[in-house]
Amino acid sequence: MAKVKLDAKQVLKWLEGQKEAEKIIRREKVNFLLSLTSEKSLEIYLSLSELSYNKRREPSYLLLKMRQYLKRLAEKKGSINASS
Repeated sequence: MAKVKLDAKQVLKWLEGQKEAEKIIRREKVNFLLSLTSEKSLEIYLSLSELSYNKRREPSYLLLKMRQYLKRLAEKKGSINASS
């Protein structure tokens, strides 16, 4: 893969633009949420909760990987303690 030199000024300009966009998006989210009625807020919350982890009944890929890692770590510690 060819190495590409980055222009530090252009990267900083891009980063500043990203930060500004994030501020605008956050402000728009806050304004939207403040405009909601209690009923609409509840409707959105309930619709999101239907899509949540509890409804899927199976753990996420990340959670499965974390469990596998912790199991291996516990087994490794167990074998270290058993040999001591």
